[in-house]
Amino acid sequence: MDSMENDRKSSASCIIKEDKVLLVKHTYGAAAGKYLIPGGFSEENEMPQVTTEREVLEETGVTVKANDLFAVRFTCQEVWIIFVTEYVKGEPVSDHCENEEALFMPIDELLVSENVVDTTKEMVKSVLDVTKSVLKISDFVNSRYDIGTWQLYI
Repeated sequence: MDSMENDRKSSASCIIKEDKVLLVKHTYGAAAGKYLIPGGFSEENEMPQVTTEREVLEETGVTVKANDLFAVRFTCQEVWIIFVTEYVKGEPVSDHCENEEALFMPIDELLVSENVVDTTKEMVKSVLDVTKSVLKISDFVNSRYDIGTWQLYI
């Protein structure tokens, strides 16, 4: 698989800890200067939840565990898979490359801030909606694969 194909798969995390959401202030692209949830492109042969755990650690220094799949965003060119993740440990620290700041922002502030991208606001609202179902990983694994290379969320 060439690197252009990997650039089409990405994962992100919505991490809530004590009524605050982990965000990064992006340094490039359409979100430059704005806060959004951490995430990024998959490496070759990397499963989406591994991508999100790795990207959060690289971008913020925070260790998380990807749990439920709660959203998918896509365009004609890319697919972005978003997980609700469990905070494990660490304090947010900027990577000083892809972001200039990493922090836990209070939910109330996030939802009204002009400095938070709208997509992040919508995802946080969705995570907080207790009536919304999430997709959970199934115990079923296709017999031709293993859990590390094939997963079903239902």
